[in-house]
Amino acid sequence: MIISKLKIQNYKLFKEKIIEFNDEINILVGNNDSGKSTILEAVSIVTTGKINRIYIDKFISASFFNNDVRNEYIKALSLKEYIAPPEIIIEAYCKDDPILNNHKGTNNSLGEDCCGITFSYEFDHEQYASIYKEQLIHGDINDIPIEYYKINFKSFNGDNNLQLRNLPFKVLMIDTSKKDYSNLVNGFIDNNISELLSEEDQVNLKSEYRRNQQNFKTLPAITNLNKKLHDNVKINNKTVSINVKDNNLNKWKDEMSVSVDDIPFENIGFGTQNSIKIELALSNNKEKVNTILIEEPENNLSYSNMNKLVSNIEENNNDKQLFISSHSSFIANKLGLGNILLVNNGNVSSLNSLNDETKSYFTKLPGFDTLRLILANKVILVEGPADDLIIQRAYKDKHNKLPINDGVDIISVNALAFKRYCDIALLVNKNIIIVTDNDGNIKENIIDKYKNYINKDTIKICYENDESLVTLEPSILSSNSKTEEQLNNFKKIISKNNSMINKNKEEILKFMKNNKTEWSMRVFDSELSIEYPQYIKDAIE
Repeated sequence: MIISKLKIQNYKLFKEKIIEFNDEINILVGNNDSGKSTILEAVSIVTTGKINRIYIDKFISASFFNNDVRNEYIKALSLKEYIAPPEIIIEAYCKDDPILNNHKGTNNSLGEDCCGITFSYEFDHEQYASIYKEQLIHGDINDIPIEYYKINFKSFNGDNNLQLRNLPFKVLMIDTSKKDYSNLVNGFIDNNISELLSEEDQVNLKSEYRRNQQNFKTLPAITNLNKKLHDNVKINNKTVSINVKDNNLNKWKDEMSVSVDDIPFENIGFGTQNSIKIELALSNNKEKVNTILIEEPENNLSYSNMNKLVSNIEENNNDKQLFISSHSSFIANKLGLGNILLVNNGNVSSLNSLNDETKSYFTKLPGFDTLRLILANKVILVEGPADDLIIQRAYKDKHNKLPINDGVDIISVNALAFKRYCDIALLVNKNIIIVTDNDGNIKENIIDKYKNYINKDTIKICYENDESLVTLEPSILSSNSKTEEQLNNFKKIISKNNSMINKNKEEILKFMKNNKTEWSMRVFDSELSIEYPQYIKDAIE
């Protein structure tokens, strides 16, 4: 059972969004509050009616509505304008599957003939239309009137009153931030009892459980307690005693736990718990789980255990569709570029939509810095370590803190890759700044090279305007040699044991070109500040 796409309308960050999914693995990558968890919630709601195993009607509120939609509604109310109450709609479009045959049709917002389910949180017009109109007239409504709302599930076949128990999906949600192991452990126990024990073995276990129940009241401690109760406690002149509950014989399963290397599951490390939970979910075949939602599987895992986890996901996915939210570049890399969905402020993009050249570049790139681009508030791309150090120091001099403290990430890449990162930035609407050399020809190396990006709102390209200053080194030296005093100050900063004090400009430039990291590190570490070229200043504004 495969969810091919999800349409979300008016739910939290998403005013209206259609998200296409891969058949097997979907890795949702993005910063905090970017919408990753919201997507997992939406999948869970439309397939189970629950969030974290709690039915949504138990805690849904006006805050679940998209903020813009909610504010527009409230504004209309304040202006005494009639406006229909908004609704939350989540549609799961699925590939053809025999299990879903009864849910196939065109009753969806896109009019597609396919299998699927619609969840809606909508105003109950049938019951409350007249009350709502009256309250509007008297100005008694100042927010979305959710007291008049109802939750509804609809099949794409036209069944407008689908019951939760009839939803065809078998979904398992794993939140690695919570110790919610009981369901999986119970399922593991039940599955293995069924698979490993014969019917006779299971009958014998039930018999032993009953026998232990009966024997409990004969234990000396219980006998002693019941004697004291008999002598001292009366209820309606009747004797009172303590005994074991007369439970169904299958209740013994609920009292079992799982131990790993003789340590009870609930007492082992959080990271190990998470990896075991995921492994149990992937091996859960008895309940025919077809959709697994995993929130940040990397939590509390070491590098080696993360590697094992990823290998387990790759090997045991079987016929299940996985939705994984993650901040881990390791997980993203290992599970495949084509499985990544980049999430940024409500925008969702697949790296598969990149042009072939860009996609090929990142597929082959060992370091794969795409996640750094996504997770940062802003990105500055530079050509090498020297540029990186100078930009960091310039930023610190201006803002009294390093760029990383503002969520600004500086990524050093080959200049040939700048356009590749521009493609991703445009895809996810991420602000990036490129700091690049002019290499002696601005038209050829800047204007023409970046003609498809240079006027984009999210892309800023900073470069030296003087074509005689072809790279960072001559540009920095020029900015710090306007006066003799300024040049002497610069000599002190880049010197070790005053090695540069008696050098002329040509000698200093030669040293800088031959020792790029060395001189820039000295600038970065110096108590004194240098003067920065204008294009560097532009980059750190």
